[in-house]
Amino acid sequence: MNNSDLIEEKALKRSMVGAFLLAIWGIVMAVVADSGVILLDGMFNLISGIMSFFSIEITRLISGKETREYPLGYFAYESLFVFVKGASILILVLMALYSNIEVLLSGGREPALGLMTIYVALAVLGCGIIYALTRKSLQQTDSDILAAETQAWLVNAVISGAIGAAFGVVMLIQGTAWGWIDRYVDQVLVIILSILVIKDPLVLMKNGLKELLLAAPQRDYAAPFEDKILPLKEQLGANRLGLEILKTGRRIWVTVRMDPKANTINVDEFMKVKKRLSEVACGVYPNSQTEVMLERWD
Repeated sequence: MNNSDLIEEKALKRSMVGAFLLAIWGIVMAVVADSGVILLDGMFNLISGIMSFFSIEITRLISGKETREYPLGYFAYESLFVFVKGASILILVLMALYSNIEVLLSGGREPALGLMTIYVALAVLGCGIIYALTRKSLQQTDSDILAAETQAWLVNAVISGAIGAAFGVVMLIQGTAWGWIDRYVDQVLVIILSILVIKDPLVLMKNGLKELLLAAPQRDYAAPFEDKILPLKEQLGANRLGLEILKTGRRIWVTVRMDPKANTINVDEFMKVKKRLSEVACGVYPNSQTEVMLERWD
């Protein structure tokens, strides 16, 4: 493993341990306080911990060499993992949404606001610490898995903070004419948060599926390659240059279609062209694979 892989694996292990600890804390407190919103948060952490466990093995696969069965490496496993993680979170959110709508329609339930507030305070602190550490590790790698992990911790911290703020407001209005609201706050929070975060797993699923289907990546990935490579047309002795860019996990595949001015090109010249283009592509994104194809454009 290189240094970047070691940093990634260490960050994922730290994230996994943190997620399992917060999951245990959340599930225990959800049972004690009889809170659906805490249970949702705890289950979210449980899924994150399980996914972090599997992601460690995937990063080890990705860092390995190509094999006869996988001549292009195992990069697609990362895209598959992102899709599965998104699907898992989506299922959890839909289940929480369904069950809490049922409770809301049946008249709600009295919350244990004191216990719920204690849970939220520690959960926000834990999520914030792990987010900061994971983000620091992400800045030293180019891992899609770590990027998804960092985003998940940020969302988790924001959600926990929003829950705490809502609990604080409810505690202030207890004993007033609006005190009857407290028996519905837990279910309403779950429903609102489920609606707010449902976009995130859908985006993960969409991005993972697009990469598995070899769709073109987002413009943000393609534009820097076009800006650096296409202006080299004259230097490379080409009439035209065209690019095809694909992204699978953390690997970007760059195919340069080149229409040379000359009718012939010797092997040494061709290898110099390929080396030059590979260096430029790696300067844009280090984990890129460049191929050059010669063809005539009519």
